[in-house]
Amino acid sequence: MLKFTNRYQKITNKGCGEVVSTPSSLTKRSQVRFPLGTESPLLGSALPPNAGLPSVNPDLVGLQFSSISILPHKHQTISLLKFKNTLTIDPSAAHYYCPKPYPKTSSWNTSRDCCSWDGVVCDDITGHVIELDLSCSNLTGTIDSNSSLFQLSHLQRLDLSSNNFSNSHISPEFGKFSNLKHLHLSDSNFSGQIPSEISHLSKLHSLRLSSIYYSYNLRLTTHDFKSLLQNLTQLRELHLSRINISSTIPLNFSSHLTTLILSETGLYGIIPESIFHLPNLETLDLGINHELNGYFPKTKWNSSASLLELDLSLVNFSCNLPESLGYHLTSLRSLDLAYCNLRGPIPESLSNLTRLKYLVLSYNSLNGTIPPGMLSLPSLKIIDLSFNHLSGPLEDFKSNSLIWIILEGNQLQGHLPHSIQNLVNLTYLFLSFNNFSGRVDASLFSNLKLLLYLGLSYNNISLTNDNNVTLPESLNTLKLAACEVKELEFLRSAKLLWQLDLSNNKIQGRIPDWAWSNWMSSSYTLNMSHNMLSSVDSIPLQSLDTIDLRSNLLQDTNDTISGQLDDEESNSKFQSDFWKGALMGYGSGLCIGLSIIYFMLSTGKPIWLARIILEMEHKIMRERRKKQRRQRNYRRRNNHF
Repeated sequence: MLKFTNRYQKITNKGCGEVVSTPSSLTKRSQVRFPLGTESPLLGSALPPNAGLPSVNPDLVGLQFSSISILPHKHQTISLLKFKNTLTIDPSAAHYYCPKPYPKTSSWNTSRDCCSWDGVVCDDITGHVIELDLSCSNLTGTIDSNSSLFQLSHLQRLDLSSNNFSNSHISPEFGKFSNLKHLHLSDSNFSGQIPSEISHLSKLHSLRLSSIYYSYNLRLTTHDFKSLLQNLTQLRELHLSRINISSTIPLNFSSHLTTLILSETGLYGIIPESIFHLPNLETLDLGINHELNGYFPKTKWNSSASLLELDLSLVNFSCNLPESLGYHLTSLRSLDLAYCNLRGPIPESLSNLTRLKYLVLSYNSLNGTIPPGMLSLPSLKIIDLSFNHLSGPLEDFKSNSLIWIILEGNQLQGHLPHSIQNLVNLTYLFLSFNNFSGRVDASLFSNLKLLLYLGLSYNNISLTNDNNVTLPESLNTLKLAACEVKELEFLRSAKLLWQLDLSNNKIQGRIPDWAWSNWMSSSYTLNMSHNMLSSVDSIPLQSLDTIDLRSNLLQDTNDTISGQLDDEESNSKFQSDFWKGALMGYGSGLCIGLSIIYFMLSTGKPIWLARIILEMEHKIMRERRKKQRRQRNYRRRNNHF
């Protein structure tokens, strides 16, 4: 075999098949690809599949080559195909976080260089497979320690997230990818103990192991948790939500961290103040750790300039909200402090958070008035101040960016502001269980064409329809209990209602035929108890899961029997019906927990179950927000993969 002189570039391995460069003096093309085992038009000999350096055609000696690359890495192709064959493609394995799931491995075959396969990226110089992205690929099966995946020793990025690996354990072999910078295994139905070998991946920039929704199948020992943080000094992103850690929070976090997500991990003890001072932190999520306690820093946060998302929900603070939040965290886009035992007034300084899109302070003991500036934040989309002790009037809304307004369960008073009719993007309006008063005309809501949920129950208002309008056709949940409703004409266009509460009103006579026609095609629950109905036509109960017509003026026994479920049946169905409703609400992307609790409060159902459902509602809202964040990350990742 001829040896190449320094006139020739060094022969390099470039991929999964053979690629040979032509002399620059002979052709304009820089590279010619041909299959393994076929004759090279330049080198004058066949390239066997296991070839090293080929023999050279003597006629070509002396020609200057621009580059010569021979690619003998057939083993990479074999390893990838073996890995593919250990898994199956199942469309039902797609996770709901996947915006566009598709089976990337279905197109893998030997007719193309493996470096051109979906989800595979090779190094331009060495030809080694350095990135493998099989996220959202509908994969199901198991990955054991003998998997050919672990033969791809040069991987720098590995993403297997959002598949279904059938409760297989995370193999210790993952810890041998010494060049790995990104390891993403989230929401892929792994289970068992997270191996300590993961902490050997000292080059990692991002580690995502979050467990699938509410499964909690993965565990991480306290020792391994601390070792992981101690050894992975280059970490930028750490996602461990819904992993059973049950530990205090260590002090040794990487100063490079931009994302720290440890929600629902069983953490306890005190949040170390050093976390708030990580200089590059953009997302901090320690939410839903019931035994975790915290204190807001008294000095300026080192992360104040960078912090975009802060979620400390269900962490016990038992203190006032500091004014410093609104002065220091001016970059915040999302703030969730629900169930934190906060007390005192809402700081006026929160009106300075002009980039804020998501604000949740629900289920605390906050008092005083709502700062008017908060209702005028230009970017705010969701505001949830529900179930506090807030009082005073509701000031005008001066921004039409709002999508969700959740203010029920307070002592707000006065008239509803007319500016509500200008919130053209509004989809959810929760104002029940307050002290609002006066006449409220249906025209206040008739032009809100995107409105899905309207709750005004149990205030001191009288709903009128002086302008003969109808509520938006988009409505699917309407809560008007104890609103002095006297007629139903304003509901003619609302043909998509699946939850309707008109209890404790002044509706007389019989329900119109058009109303039954609308409700039978869409409604899930109907509550018209405590009215003055005198006659009800035959009701097809199979069209409704729950109907309540108690305490009316019905005289016909048959009407009464056909129009309501007896108490025993109603009680036996209660939990199954409403848990089913909760799941339906989640599957539809709707927030229905509070609509359920309204019905509970009106029928005397147990408070403990109400709280469970309310917490579920809060988790659903969090998941909706995280889904949007993951979709953004997915799109951003695919732009450079």
